[in-house]
Amino acid sequence: MKKIFVALVITFFYGSTFSQSIYYAAAKAGLSLREKPNTNSTVLEKIPYGASLTTIADTLPPAAISTEGFSGYWWKVSFNNKTGYVVSSYVLPLAPPKTGIKKMSDYFAQVSTKAGSPLIIKNAVPAINETGESKLTKQLYKNGMEWHNAEGYEYGSDLYLLPDFTIEQCFLLIRLLGQYPDLIAEKDAFPTKNSSSKNDIGDKSIEVEREKFDGKPGPVQKIKIISTQGAITEFEIFLLGNQAAIFWTSGV
Repeated sequence: MKKIFVALVITFFYGSTFSQSIYYAAAKAGLSLREKPNTNSTVLEKIPYGASLTTIADTLPPAAISTEGFSGYWWKVSFNNKTGYVVSSYVLPLAPPKTGIKKMSDYFAQVSTKAGSPLIIKNAVPAINETGESKLTKQLYKNGMEWHNAEGYEYGSDLYLLPDFTIEQCFLLIRLLGQYPDLIAEKDAFPTKNSSSKNDIGDKSIEVEREKFDGKPGPVQKIKIISTQGAITEFEIFLLGNQAAIFWTSGV
C-alpha cells in the first residue's frame, strides 16, 4: 500500500505541477533529445549548450537514470518544435555560464542584476588589533540570489544562495565554472559516499550526508569537501528550504 501511495504522489507531482517549465541545457557537448526515454533511442536533435527547453507533463512518472553519480530522470520536453526526452541531470533552472565566466560572482551578474547596494558590516576588537578588521559583505540580486563574502585575519569565506537549485544542479554549476578545480574538477562525478585521497601537496576528504527511508540511503542532503594544502579549505553544498547554499571558506 505504501508503494502505491508513493507512486501516486510521484505521478501527481510530475503530471500536474511539473508541466510547462523552462530549463536550460547545461551539457557542453550538447544535450541529446531522444525519441524515447532510454539511451538506445534515436537522437532527434542535439540541444545546444545554453539553449532553453520546455518540460511537458507525461502520463507516467519519469524513468530514473544514473549518470556520473547524478540521480536523474528522463524528462519529456519540447525543443525546436520537437518533442522527446532528455536526462534531467544536465539541465539548470537558469542559463549556464557563458564562455569566460569562471567565478560564481560573475555568474550571478550574468543571470541577474544587483538589488541595491551591498550591505557592509565591519568589526574590530581593540584587544586583538594585530589581527586586523573583519568585514562581511552581503549582496542581494533581483532574482532572489544572494552572495555573502567574509574577510578576516588569514581567512576568507563566500556563501552563495541560489533559489530553486538542487544540490546536484549546484555541483554541475561548479563543474562548469571551474572556480574550485582542486575541490571539484570538470570531470568529477557527483559524490554519493564518503571518500578520502592523498597527494604530494595535501589531503582531501569528501563527506556525504543522505536522507534515510526505511533504513536505506535516500537523496543526498549535504556534501562537504575538506582540503588541506597548506591552508585548510572547506566547501559545502546543502539545502536551505527552497534554495541551495554553496559555502567556501579557507584559512590557516
